Amino acid sequence: MKINAFIDAMYFRHACKIFDKNKKISKEDFEIILESGRLSPSSLGLEPTRMLVIKNSALREKMKPLCWNQEQITTASELVVFKSKVADMKAPTNYTRTMVARRMEGEKCDAYQERIKGYLLDNDLLGENIINWTARQAYLMASSMMNCAAFMGIDSCPMEGFEQKLLEKFFEIDSFKERIVLIVAFGYRFNEQPIQKYRLSKDELIEYK
Repeated sequence: MKINAFIDAMYFRHACKIFDKNKKISKEDFEIILESGRLSPSSLGLEPTRMLVIKNSALREKMKPLCWNQEQITTASELVVFKSKVADMKAPTNYTRTMVARRMEGEKCDAYQERIKGYLLDNDLLGENIINWTARQAYLMASSMMNCAAFMGIDSCPMEGFEQKLLEKFFEIDSFKERIVLIVAFGYRFNEQPIQKYRLSKDELIEYK
């Protein structure tokens, strides 16, 4: 049952597989979508996500084979590659100190650095697993942006189907510093949206205690 305009937008949103090449998102509208990402929450307020907006059509054509030849790469109006910081997140670092210092100074800042380090140690995130934590922050950002787009009548499609290491090499990304974790395409659908939306019922999804 649709309750309000936001829920209507959630019914509108689907993983658009083919975008209309002739329909472009206005600069003003896309800036709003980007702003919704910038304003998204992140764990401990550390903002580890960075966005790479691919405007160049020739570059997209070269990317496509590394992204399972998905049509969204070349048909979407806008294409965003989400990158997650790695080395800088292994607190304490200059980066984490700078981010924490925006909210607290001196001994409080030092203590919070240790709290972050303790969190990473307790959750086995200081080694290779740290990408599992930082990537989750990118998904929060991407979700905000896709929901914002849907509210504006703009389609999107999140994509995990890509050759991560090859794509990072393609963009000359130092994987010690950051990793590509997600790609999201934005634009306007070429085909009509499927009528049926497959989701678990609330009874299956939600448990109350």
